[in-house]
Amino acid sequence: MKTAGLKLSLLLFSVLIIAIAPVSLVKAVAGFELFPVEAHHVMRLNSDQPYVAGYHVNTEDMEKREVNNSTAITVSFPSTDPSFFPSGSWLAGGMFVQAQDSRYVHVDYGFYTMLVVDSDGNLFIDLGLHQTYEFSLPSNSPLARVIYAYTWQIQGVSLVTPVMLQANWDADGNVTYTITIQGENVTLVSVNVPSMEGCDRIIRKFYAGNAYVLPFPFTRFANYFQFGVTSSEPITNNHWTVHLKEPQVNRKTGWFIVDRAWSTQGDQSYLDMDWMWGGSPYNGVDAQYYQNPLENPYEILFSYTGHTLASGTVFWEPPALHGETQVSPNSNNNQIKFALMLLLPTIIVGVAAVILVRMRERSKELCQKQC
Repeated sequence: MKTAGLKLSLLLFSVLIIAIAPVSLVKAVAGFELFPVEAHHVMRLNSDQPYVAGYHVNTEDMEKREVNNSTAITVSFPSTDPSFFPSGSWLAGGMFVQAQDSRYVHVDYGFYTMLVVDSDGNLFIDLGLHQTYEFSLPSNSPLARVIYAYTWQIQGVSLVTPVMLQANWDADGNVTYTITIQGENVTLVSVNVPSMEGCDRIIRKFYAGNAYVLPFPFTRFANYFQFGVTSSEPITNNHWTVHLKEPQVNRKTGWFIVDRAWSTQGDQSYLDMDWMWGGSPYNGVDAQYYQNPLENPYEILFSYTGHTLASGTVFWEPPALHGETQVSPNSNNNQIKFALMLLLPTIIVGVAAVILVRMRERSKELCQKQC
């Protein structure tokens, strides 16, 4: 059994840990091949890495979360010419999901699964896990470490071919990663996460939905299931597009497409109280989405246009709400209004307390006069 002292030592341990489990050297399926490689494209946290994304919204008040067995997203790179990328850079689209610890409330886990294209036009699958430590009393500062990272190069698949990325928990604590290309399903690797150092108390589920983690005036939300775009450095030209389609969660009764999605930038993309995917906004990147101008819901086209997508943009909403005006509480024009709404019960209690104190003082004054 792990002790609190061991957890504290992990907090103070700053060496980057990357665990690589045995995988087959080559996977050949239906005309394409997968080769494991050691040069990883890691999704960083709280860094200068640009990031823009959509995220699952469970309820409009942003205060309901859920647990799921699996998540999935389909990614492709239409209208993309990597020869215009900065030399040595890469571009990625994928899903970014949180899990939590059953013992320590300040310990969380960030899983990333990405389709990546580099400046030479090579296509990769990258996946990995961060363990994060939030600030906690008396003196623990936020820290994070990489638990594992894997990369496969894909040959025989074009950039415009949709690739479904999927991550699945089982009852034994294994997270199995699979991809689907042109109807062919391939298992990449199965990782027993609780067997990793310091991860024995992980809750064996992915989280989705949202949580209100800091009050006004900070007004911070954690968004547990995100799907977005990042790159090793800003790619500031109009020669690329990332297509994300049908983000899904697997609940007890089966697979469900995310039915409400809003946007976030990399400086607001919290997976817990302290840690953000990426860490910097993707300036100059905008999106096409449902009714703007796409006709189909559940898909987003990110590309560089010079215009920066605002956090809190509503990508799509449940069918019952289509046609109605809806504004995300994360939008810049509504954060204060939403925060005040959340503080309203506290304000009412405070006013009532002041009134009660004044009534007691008034009673004492009347009593003194009468006496």
